[in-house]
Amino acid sequence: MPTNSLALEMRGISKSFSGNTVLSGVNIAAQAGEVLALLGENGAGKSTLMKILAGVHQPESGEILIDGQPVKFARPADALAAGIAMIYQELSLAPHLTVAENIFLGREPLKVTPLGFINSRELNERAKTLLAEYGFNLNPKARVGGLSAADRQQVEITRAIVEAKKVIVMDEPTSSLTDSEVKELFRLIRDLKTRGLAVIYISHRLEELDEIADRVTILRDGKAVYSGVWGEINTDEVIKHMAGRELKEIFPPRNASIGEVKLRVRNLTLKPKFDSINFEARAGEVLGIAGLAGAGRTELVEAIFGATPARSGEVELNGNKFSSTQPSLSVTSGLSLLTEDRKRTGLCLNLPLATNITLANTRALVKGGRLQNKLELAAAQNYIQKLNIRPPAPMKPVGRLSGGNQQKSLLARWLFANSQVFLLDEPTRGVDVAARSEIYREINELAEAGAAVVMVSSDLPELLGMADRILVMRRGKLVAELNARQTTQEEVLKYAAVEEN
Repeated sequence: MPTNSLALEMRGISKSFSGNTVLSGVNIAAQAGEVLALLGENGAGKSTLMKILAGVHQPESGEILIDGQPVKFARPADALAAGIAMIYQELSLAPHLTVAENIFLGREPLKVTPLGFINSRELNERAKTLLAEYGFNLNPKARVGGLSAADRQQVEITRAIVEAKKVIVMDEPTSSLTDSEVKELFRLIRDLKTRGLAVIYISHRLEELDEIADRVTILRDGKAVYSGVWGEINTDEVIKHMAGRELKEIFPPRNASIGEVKLRVRNLTLKPKFDSINFEARAGEVLGIAGLAGAGRTELVEAIFGATPARSGEVELNGNKFSSTQPSLSVTSGLSLLTEDRKRTGLCLNLPLATNITLANTRALVKGGRLQNKLELAAAQNYIQKLNIRPPAPMKPVGRLSGGNQQKSLLARWLFANSQVFLLDEPTRGVDVAARSEIYREINELAEAGAAVVMVSSDLPELLGMADRILVMRRGKLVAELNARQTTQEEVLKYAAVEEN
């Protein structure tokens, strides 16, 4: 239960970048022993506000108080010293280090020697104990660079819990976790509350907040537009505060005719990731792929695209055999892949938005052996308008856009490449509800135009709301094919999680 003691206050926080106001007089407060849900569309200012709390940015005006005492954080180390830890949406781990080394980075136990070498045995034992306590099945000695997105998320969560003494900020912590892992995380959050920590929880999955949130603050356009007890207003009202408008249809209707087979997969195998996968995806169809973390979904679509070639089996595009170990050939053949981790494997973060949009089809912009900048700019502006990418600044580095707008820029890339088969791996991961609706609408338009869409998603309501059929994978095997209009979340989970007798 909340202790009614303010652990954190941020008063009148304002911040601008290059003359653009990102935060304007924002006030938030979090009590010790409570979960404060911080909501808002992508670009509303949530991440900037939390980076100010974490010492990454400094505010132009306003103040921060911890336990009622004013503090100033010139750098992240100052915030950590004050007991504030943050789990970033885009993970900040050292890939070349082990799980244990990442958890205790900067706080490693040392051997009692003149040089103070790291005590590796104690380091690994401590990490093993913590991971077991938190219910995370990870090897402390494993290199983080070789872990899945879900496993890296668990490492990030463990490290933050170790660091937090007063406040812990969780930015989309469930975006890569399975349902069982989410339940374990919620158990940990309840434990943190009993220890008197204030938890600031950022999420676009509003349904999960019913289980953990005590209060809510909503940001829109850099301002706090609502604060109150969670549950006092309904979901429609929350969305209206976030978006400044009502969203009548999160999953918009689709009027598409199912046509010929565009993609056929036969006995595709890449052991131990997946084995003997068979399915078809048709024009006008959205085919969902469900499964728990480690089921082989990401590896399957990467193999179809040619990023990680399968060992055996066949892929057909439009009735013709297709075998590619080169993604560039896949692109020219009309096949596209929107990857699970946009920052690691999708975007060129330091390049302009326009370049990221046109990257997969630069041949359309070349005349006389030279790239025509005017053509690139015109093409980019067309898709910026079509997908409502904000801000509409084609020369802005894409890494400075919000997560939802980054995701829309990747979708724009494949539209410009004239793709006919779209492999979308977690297309709305870390995307707010308004941007999700825009992405769903674009997916429907693709299907209505005759494309085949294969959607991998850990969000079961998303699959039920968008897909025509749902394939369920478990441990590298395709175990069920379900009619999305006639199935339930419970049935999908049963096939995804329960071993056959």
